[in-house]
Amino acid sequence: MADAQELFRRMVFNILIDNTDDHEKNHALLVVDPAANGRLRLAPAYDVLPTNSGQGYQEFICGADGQASTLANAMSQCDAFGLQRPQAAAQIVQVIEVVNSWRAHFESIGVSKSDLDSLAERIDGEELLSQRQKFGASQHQDAPPKRKPSSPFRRA
Repeated sequence: MADAQELFRRMVFNILIDNTDDHEKNHALLVVDPAANGRLRLAPAYDVLPTNSGQGYQEFICGADGQASTLANAMSQCDAFGLQRPQAAAQIVQVIEVVNSWRAHFESIGVSKSDLDSLAERIDGEELLSQRQKFGASQHQDAPPKRKPSSPFRRA
């Protein structure tokens, strides 16, 4: 379950930093105990960086809207990662906090000003910045269960 939730956070992170190079070769599993045909675990993240493409879609399906690079799309099928809507929203808020500090982190590791400015066009551009600013965990509380619609084929 922890790996599934980590994969959800990675997907959200990729969406928010415009990493559209998130294909299957950039996600790996490790065998915990090969001698005992052990279970699989999610490998540490690698090859995670902004592509600065502005495509608006990911390599993988993110939710009900397919590959659309939106938080709403990620939330649409959060249950596939073992997360209830409030839990997924809380995870997204944590990722947003990390992404909001992207510039300071990149500066601290020596990324040039021209590269920072280029990355800012996407990461802090209208599309991605507005997703970070508009997302609120309180908007994603569990809705009360819907009543099952009655069948038109039931006998009266």
